[in-house]
Amino acid sequence: MTDKVEKYQEMMDLFRLYFNFSKRFYGEEVKFSQLTPQQGRTLMYIQAHPGMIQRELADNFHLRNASVTNMLKNLERDGYIQRKQDEKSARIKRIYLTQLGEKQVIEMKKSFNLILKKLSSRVDEKLLDQLIPLLKELNRQVQNN
Repeated sequence: MTDKVEKYQEMMDLFRLYFNFSKRFYGEEVKFSQLTPQQGRTLMYIQAHPGMIQRELADNFHLRNASVTNMLKNLERDGYIQRKQDEKSARIKRIYLTQLGEKQVIEMKKSFNLILKKLSSRVDEKLLDQLIPLLKELNRQVQNN
């Protein structure tokens, strides 16, 4: 392997290690009742974009439409969301949170804020000031190629 490829591999390994740690940390700190992390993120996204359609969720989370369909069925069954017919098109269903969904999002946001405070207390702010622009540039370069 070339030196550049080896560096890229090392970076990917470090990202994987960081994300695995973060996932474990979140899993230990947060109890979303019966929700999966993806369901929790979905509820928060719906709260920020009430009346969205299923395709928007699939596009935003880079998921297959069938996966989103199953997740929404479960969220609707459990009372977190409701789907309403669009006023202009009978084929379109708009997605909204129920009161239970709104309550769940409020609790999740409280938990996330506590977790972010705990995690941020472990990291030097100067490191974040260096890392954030680098990650933005890395994402820009990867997306443009």
